[in-house]
Amino acid sequence: MKWSLCSTGNRDKPVEYVLNRVRELGLDGVELWTGHIDEYAERCGAVDGLVDEIRSSGWQVPAISPYTHFTKSDEERAESLAAVEKAAQYAVRFGSPLVRIFLGHLPSAEASEELWNRAIQTLKQALDLADRYGVNLGLEMHNNTFADSIESMRRIIVDADHPRLRLLFDGFNLYLERTDQAEALEAFYDYTDHVHIKNYFWKLDAPESRKPSTVLVGDVDNVKLCEMLRSKGYEGFLSFEYFGAEGELCVKESVAELRSGGWMNGTVRG
Repeated sequence: MKWSLCSTGNRDKPVEYVLNRVRELGLDGVELWTGHIDEYAERCGAVDGLVDEIRSSGWQVPAISPYTHFTKSDEERAESLAAVEKAAQYAVRFGSPLVRIFLGHLPSAEASEELWNRAIQTLKQALDLADRYGVNLGLEMHNNTFADSIESMRRIIVDADHPRLRLLFDGFNLYLERTDQAEALEAFYDYTDHVHIKNYFWKLDAPESRKPSTVLVGDVDNVKLCEMLRSKGYEGFLSFEYFGAEGELCVKESVAELRSGGWMNGTVRG
């Protein structure tokens, strides 16, 4: 297994800040938010320098991450398709196999049949775009979206019926929907190309009580998650996904925790 950092956790800082964190933590890669790439390109005139720094540091980019919904309006669907195409172009440039997407701006149970069908139709257009660039789309499992349960994700896979549709597994997001991540991983491991990992102490009936924790300590059993991934021969990335100053500390402590537990090597890259 390989380890990376989601740059979305530092959306208020330049991408160089994120790369310094990756270097200091000794990780294997960085999952790049398109906003970071856009800002760098605008500031520097091109992305060549960013590409060169990542490659020279020996890092990989397991995913390019835009924000999409495909459900809010005709205008938003067009914007989401444009975001997918730009992200696919970046994926080719950075040698990334995957573009992260979201599907739906409300819980799957609240989606009308008409809205569901429009979303799937637009998702198919996005998948055809991805195919044109030779990359896959990684649908993130996320609460309050169409991909918020085992049943809804099965339906999306069947309805989309496209080989470029893969999954970005996020067990904590499923926990917020009271879904067991071990059950979900068993159901969807064959579709899983990338994993987000995080943990919190989070009272489900009182979300204001949430407090981030290290990945192996919190409300979800990420030790079991890592054991399952290892037993299945997973060779992809797990990306730390935390936000804010507390989150940054959790990532740092998580790396130490994982290294001491034998889940990560001790080699500092870059």
